[in-house]
Amino acid sequence: MSQDPARHRCGVVALLGRPNAGKSTLLNALLGEKIAITSPRAQTTRSRILGVVHRPGAQLLFHDTPGVNRSQARFNLALTEAAIRSAEDADVRVLLFDAGAAWDTPEERLASLSAPLIAVRTKCDLRAPGPLPSRERFDSVLEISARTGAGIEALIEVLIEHLPESPALYPEDALTDRSLRFLACELLREVSFELLRDEIPYSLGAEVLEWNEADADLRIRANLLVERDSQKGIVVGDGGRMLRELGTEARRRIAELVGKPVHLKLWVKTDRNWTRRLKRARELGYL
Repeated sequence: MSQDPARHRCGVVALLGRPNAGKSTLLNALLGEKIAITSPRAQTTRSRILGVVHRPGAQLLFHDTPGVNRSQARFNLALTEAAIRSAEDADVRVLLFDAGAAWDTPEERLASLSAPLIAVRTKCDLRAPGPLPSRERFDSVLEISARTGAGIEALIEVLIEHLPESPALYPEDALTDRSLRFLACELLREVSFELLRDEIPYSLGAEVLEWNEADADLRIRANLLVERDSQKGIVVGDGGRMLRELGTEARRRIAELVGKPVHLKLWVKTDRNWTRRLKRARELGYL
């Protein structure tokens, strides 16, 4: 696609879909860097995460959003509402669906919006693809694999065509609007989900209490948050084994993120039913 260099394009692209449709994996592939955590757990993403992609003559502002689901739990309803709001504010909407899953529209409110709507079938390298949705409902229908990179550049080209003319809104070296502190919390959750698997509910949260960044290293004190006292023992493990394992792996990933040695002190705290208290969820950076 050729562009007039004097006509720069810039706009917001909302990544939407059911939980585990591959939104966060796609965002990381688009950026070439990992800023969004990934997990087989549904609703791993709890808030809008911005990723900035730079191309000659264009800047794409991707919003990774929580999965849209049918749960009536208060926290899940708030997550779904956050995703819909991102769609309403976007210049282009990308509706992702797993190649191995039956096609359905996750939220009819998306269909009523005027912004362009692109359907993207994900994980095409891992699944036997089913039928594509009707092209009548979408401006484009594409297939990608975030793991192999297949279809990624084609998707970016299609999206740029739909962006409004606008100067860039972020510097050329910008990657995200999220702080390293927030991203470190996300890595704590990611490691916890990987190591604890089904032993602990997805409601586990993370909170940084102290962030002390010196020239040579970074010192962090943080809590892993559970909703019930009975869950603390699972996270701590026999003789503290699980917590030590969590801390070691989280420290490695955070050090890779910040580019310096990390000293991490980690505790487990009961924050009773925090997912039912939306004010508390927002204090933690979610929603």
